Amino acid sequence: MKGEDKQLIRFFEGADKRFIIPLYQRNYDWQILHCRQLFSDLVKTHEEGRKSHFFGSIVTSRANDVNDDFLVIDGQQRITTISLLFIAMVNAAKSGDLRYDDVRQIDKILKTYLVDEYQDDDHKVKLKPIKNDREAFEALLYKTSDKYVKESNVTRNYLLFYNLLKGCQLTLEEMLASIRKLIIIDIRLERDDDPQLIFESLNSTGLDLSEADKIRNYLLMSMDAKEQERCYKDYWNVIEECTDYEPTMFIRDYLTIQTRSISKIGNLYPDFKSYVLNKHLTREAVLSDMAELAQYYAKFIHCNSGDKRLNKKFRQLNTLDSTVGIPFFTVFLKYAHDNNLSAREQYEVFDIVEGYWARRIICRLPSNALNKVFAAIHHEIIRLMVKEAGRGLPISRYAEVLKFVLLKRQGSGLYPSDGLLQEEFKTREIYRLSVANRYFLFERMENGGSKEGTWDVELMKNGDVTIEHIMPQTLSTTWRQHLGPEAERIHDQYLHTFANLTLTAYNSNYGNRPFSEKKSGYEYKGEHIPGIDESHFTLSDYVKSADQWTEKELLERQQLLYNKFLSLWPMPTTTFKPLETETDIVSFDDDETELTGRKILSFTYKGEKHEVSSWKDMLVGLCGLLYQESPSSMRVLCNANEWAHDEIWVQEKGHKGCTEFEKGCYINSSNSTQTKVIIIHFLFNKLNVSYADLEFNLAPISESDANREVEAELSRRLMAAIVKKAYGKLWEQKA
Repeated sequence: MKGEDKQLIRFFEGADKRFIIPLYQRNYDWQILHCRQLFSDLVKTHEEGRKSHFFGSIVTSRANDVNDDFLVIDGQQRITTISLLFIAMVNAAKSGDLRYDDVRQIDKILKTYLVDEYQDDDHKVKLKPIKNDREAFEALLYKTSDKYVKESNVTRNYLLFYNLLKGCQLTLEEMLASIRKLIIIDIRLERDDDPQLIFESLNSTGLDLSEADKIRNYLLMSMDAKEQERCYKDYWNVIEECTDYEPTMFIRDYLTIQTRSISKIGNLYPDFKSYVLNKHLTREAVLSDMAELAQYYAKFIHCNSGDKRLNKKFRQLNTLDSTVGIPFFTVFLKYAHDNNLSAREQYEVFDIVEGYWARRIICRLPSNALNKVFAAIHHEIIRLMVKEAGRGLPISRYAEVLKFVLLKRQGSGLYPSDGLLQEEFKTREIYRLSVANRYFLFERMENGGSKEGTWDVELMKNGDVTIEHIMPQTLSTTWRQHLGPEAERIHDQYLHTFANLTLTAYNSNYGNRPFSEKKSGYEYKGEHIPGIDESHFTLSDYVKSADQWTEKELLERQQLLYNKFLSLWPMPTTTFKPLETETDIVSFDDDETELTGRKILSFTYKGEKHEVSSWKDMLVGLCGLLYQESPSSMRVLCNANEWAHDEIWVQEKGHKGCTEFEKGCYINSSNSTQTKVIIIHFLFNKLNVSYADLEFNLAPISESDANREVEAELSRRLMAAIVKKAYGKLWEQKA
């Protein structure tokens, strides 16, 4: 690698020289702000008589041994921007919008810095941007302004430069003189240099490139020019089109599908590289696989399955505005295609997931737990179906196995029972849910199972339809009298629950008007405001039949809406029975699952399964694995006699209750399961190990134990409600 300081303008000079932006590079994306700053710097350079202005580094390598074609490894944004300024100078001067002293300078700029008239191409442009930018760039040189590519950063920044030149006091020659003062570090790679490693080093801060940019470069940069062009066209361009040219989230979902773990966005590039290297995959194989899955990803997010009913289900799930389910939806759609599942069978799967999601929303179960559920659930279903196939038995339907897998989950992945749902439905403050969850629940509760539906979520997003509190948020004297002596309690208990909410197009007008006016309508400034009686929303049907709005009506409507909820999302049952007693697989980062009293059968660390007979064996075995990975760090911890949870966990030989996991290294293993969990937390934090790398394989909970777990959760929530009712505001302040 050779580098030298030089004038930027010398970088452009030379016959038979072209600058090729490799296909793995991102599109041109300098913003207006950056271009204005550059133009301002050039003007100041002239006005202040500066000798030079540093313009960064440009890294190139030879594209071949035949001519002076250079691949731009780093610096394409600066090269493209200066080229746009050159074009603007030429065109503005030709049009009389930029003064010049010598007409020959126009032709000199064109032939020295923008085109090479000796090239064989029809368009002899020196700079070759990537596909999406090339058309826009060449149009600026060879076409009239009405033929410019309007939706392009290239065209936008060119027009900015043209207008700035038109309005400034500098001549063509003075602007060119300022450009001559731009200094760059020109870095030329030798044949033995690795462009990928150098590129990573130059972009190690991650400030300029997205994770998707880095991954695209990683996959394409090692290929020769022809391979790059073919793979870009056949695979990467497909991925970008399917993801609306924002592929980062898709790549994370793709990696989740492959590894069943969820990468942080900031770690996506190194995690992706590790996946490819550990699996010994070719770059083209990965690109091909990604491009295929991207098409199923697009079917879901664009609601374009080819089936009207299925598309509607996609829209309803997309209303939730949550990405956690997309890895599962994507890989399932591929499975459905490969196995010729009908639209009806596919619909059933999505409907099961929707019911699981809806019940969890009402029961306040954490949505972040669904990340792990949806990351692994398809793999778990296939594993069970493969077992059946291996025994020569008829393979169960996917939907039936899905229900079984969801129903057996405990802890943070719990499928809420009818008992838990009924209690939570009474008190869940729907109005205080996230906007996305409110939209989802109201659309489904209003339209129900109707094929047509009476309204669309977009009406709510646009503000044409809003949520109406029948009993208003602020109680007037009339409403207090209407509700009776328990007005405050009733208001506090039911205000934001489903029982007191409906839909309307007149929310801003209803306010805290009496129930009779909200129901029958009223006159306002000579105009009749329709009441709920005239509403076409089915959620208002019960309200139309009510003569008053008291706790009695609230309770009756609450039960009606609960019944409707159950009709939409009944508790599923399944005909699937596993061939063997299924164990429970629990991730270490699932802190909702109670491990005390559970029998451990094995643990899996970083994908490798280890059979054990006790929690003690697990802890000792895990420490041995951690020692193999980080022997120095583990010995430092041993010698430091580190403490965790008031107990020494590692130290020298002789401490009571310690077990040797490596020569001279001991772990405190004579303690409770809970203390062992705390010790593992301590270890993982010290060694910077992800909690998601560890899973426990537990003996299944009996049906009676599972019922007790649900009952315990229900009891806990009932007790919380009783305490809140007893202590009111004091409870809220404490919470």
